[in-house]
Amino acid sequence: MKKNVMKKWVGALRSGKYKQGTGTLKQYNRKGEPEHCCLGVLCELYNQEMRKNKKKTIPEKIYDNSSDFSFGYTRFDGSCDGLPKSVRDWSGVKDTIGRFKDAKFNADNLVDLNDSGRKFKTIANIIEKNWEKL
Repeated sequence: MKKNVMKKWVGALRSGKYKQGTGTLKQYNRKGEPEHCCLGVLCELYNQEMRKNKKKTIPEKIYDNSSDFSFGYTRFDGSCDGLPKSVRDWSGVKDTIGRFKDAKFNADNLVDLNDSGRKFKTIANIIEKNWEKL
Protein backbone atom coordinates (compact mmCIF):
# COMPACT_ATOMS: atom_id res chain seq x y z
CA MET A 1 0.00 0.00 0.00
CA LYS A 2 1.02 3.62 -0.31
CA LYS A 3 3.08 4.89 2.62
CA ASN A 4 1.33 8.28 2.85
CA VAL A 5 -2.08 6.58 3.06
CA MET A 6 -0.76 4.12 5.64
CA LYS A 7 0.32 7.01 7.86
CA LYS A 8 -3.12 8.64 7.67
CA TRP A 9 -4.82 5.31 8.35
CA VAL A 10 -2.79 4.32 11.40
CA GLY A 11 -3.22 7.86 12.72
CA ALA A 12 -6.99 7.60 12.35
CA LEU A 13 -7.08 4.17 14.00
CA ARG A 14 -5.06 5.47 16.96
CA SER A 15 -6.98 8.75 17.25
CA GLY A 16 -9.96 7.41 19.18
CA LYS A 17 -12.27 9.20 16.72
CA TYR A 18 -13.74 5.94 15.38
CA LYS A 19 -15.63 3.41 17.47
CA GLN A 20 -14.75 -0.15 16.51
CA GLY A 21 -17.36 -2.54 15.16
CA THR A 22 -17.37 -5.92 13.47
CA GLY A 23 -19.07 -7.68 10.58
CA THR A 24 -19.40 -4.73 8.18
CA LEU A 25 -17.38 -1.73 7.08
CA LYS A 26 -19.71 0.59 9.01
CA GLN A 27 -22.76 -0.13 11.10
CA TYR A 28 -24.92 1.72 13.60
CA ASN A 29 -25.39 0.56 17.18
CA ARG A 30 -28.59 0.78 19.24
CA LYS A 31 -27.83 4.43 20.06
CA GLY A 32 -27.50 5.24 16.35
CA GLU A 33 -23.74 5.75 16.66
CA PRO A 34 -21.49 4.56 13.83
CA GLU A 35 -19.07 1.70 14.43
CA HIS A 36 -16.36 0.85 11.91
CA CYS A 37 -14.25 -2.08 10.88
CA CYS A 38 -10.62 -1.01 10.38
CA LEU A 39 -11.29 -1.13 6.62
CA GLY A 40 -14.35 1.09 7.06
CA VAL A 41 -12.06 3.71 8.58
CA LEU A 42 -10.00 3.58 5.37
CA CYS A 43 -13.21 4.14 3.36
CA GLU A 44 -13.97 7.20 5.49
CA LEU A 45 -10.45 8.55 4.87
CA TYR A 46 -10.92 8.05 1.13
CA ASN A 47 -14.14 10.08 1.18
CA GLN A 48 -12.53 12.82 3.29
CA GLU A 49 -9.64 13.06 0.83
CA MET A 50 -11.97 13.16 -2.18
CA ARG A 51 -14.09 15.93 -0.60
CA LYS A 52 -10.96 17.91 0.24
CA ASN A 53 -9.80 17.67 -3.38
CA LYS A 54 -13.33 18.32 -4.73
CA LYS A 55 -13.45 14.89 -6.37
CA LYS A 56 -16.15 12.25 -6.47
CA THR A 57 -16.63 10.33 -3.22
CA ILE A 58 -17.78 6.74 -3.03
CA PRO A 59 -21.49 6.60 -2.28
CA GLU A 60 -22.58 5.58 1.20
CA LYS A 61 -25.98 3.95 1.26
CA ILE A 62 -27.48 3.16 4.64
CA TYR A 63 -29.65 0.08 4.99
CA ASP A 64 -31.98 -0.56 7.89
CA ASN A 65 -30.99 -3.96 9.19
CA SER A 66 -32.47 -3.95 12.68
CA SER A 67 -31.15 -6.84 14.70
CA ASP A 68 -29.86 -7.55 18.16
CA PHE A 69 -26.45 -5.99 17.43
CA SER A 70 -27.08 -3.33 14.81
CA PHE A 71 -29.62 -0.80 13.64
CA GLY A 72 -28.31 -0.52 10.13
CA TYR A 73 -25.16 -0.68 8.07
CA THR A 74 -23.53 1.26 5.27
CA ARG A 75 -22.48 0.11 1.85
CA PHE A 76 -19.53 2.00 0.42
CA ASP A 77 -19.76 1.93 -3.37
CA GLY A 78 -21.92 -1.18 -3.12
CA SER A 79 -19.71 -3.07 -0.64
CA CYS A 80 -20.47 -3.61 3.03
CA ASP A 81 -17.72 -6.06 3.96
CA GLY A 82 -14.70 -5.49 1.72
CA LEU A 83 -12.77 -2.58 0.30
CA PRO A 84 -14.30 -1.17 -2.89
CA LYS A 85 -12.02 -0.98 -5.93
CA SER A 86 -11.88 2.82 -5.78
CA VAL A 87 -10.47 2.69 -2.22
CA ARG A 88 -8.02 -0.07 -3.14
CA ASP A 89 -6.77 1.93 -6.13
CA TRP A 90 -6.37 5.10 -4.02
CA SER A 91 -4.70 3.40 -1.06
CA GLY A 92 -2.69 0.77 -2.89
CA VAL A 93 -4.17 -2.03 -0.74
CA LYS A 94 -3.99 -5.10 -2.96
CA ASP A 95 -7.23 -6.90 -2.04
CA THR A 96 -10.62 -6.47 -0.41
CA ILE A 97 -9.75 -7.86 3.05
CA GLY A 98 -6.23 -6.53 3.67
CA ARG A 99 -4.14 -9.70 3.37
CA PHE A 100 -0.64 -9.77 4.80
CA LYS A 101 1.80 -12.47 5.88
CA ASP A 102 3.04 -12.47 9.47
CA ALA A 103 3.57 -15.71 11.39
CA LYS A 104 2.90 -14.02 14.75
CA PHE A 105 -0.88 -13.80 14.23
CA ASN A 106 -3.49 -16.52 13.75
CA ALA A 107 -5.09 -14.40 11.01
CA ASP A 108 -3.51 -13.35 7.75
CA ASN A 109 -5.84 -10.45 6.97
CA LEU A 110 -7.11 -7.30 8.64
CA VAL A 111 -10.79 -8.28 8.52
CA ASP A 112 -10.19 -11.41 10.62
CA LEU A 113 -8.03 -9.46 13.08
CA ASN A 114 -10.71 -6.80 13.46
CA ASP A 115 -13.59 -9.25 13.78
CA SER A 116 -11.73 -11.47 16.25
CA GLY A 117 -11.43 -8.59 18.71
CA ARG A 118 -8.03 -7.03 18.06
CA LYS A 119 -8.20 -3.36 19.05
CA PHE A 120 -7.65 -0.55 16.53
CA LYS A 121 -4.34 0.39 18.17
CA THR A 122 -3.06 -3.18 17.73
CA ILE A 123 -4.28 -3.25 14.13
CA ALA A 124 -2.56 0.10 13.52
CA ASN A 125 0.71 -1.43 14.74
CA ILE A 126 0.21 -4.39 12.39
CA ILE A 127 -0.53 -2.11 9.44
CA GLU A 128 2.53 0.00 10.23
CA LYS A 129 4.72 -3.09 10.35
CA ASN A 130 3.24 -4.78 7.26
CA TRP A 131 2.18 -1.86 5.03
CA GLU A 132 4.40 -2.94 2.16
CA LYS A 133 2.69 -6.37 2.12
CA LEU A 134 -0.86 -5.04 2.16
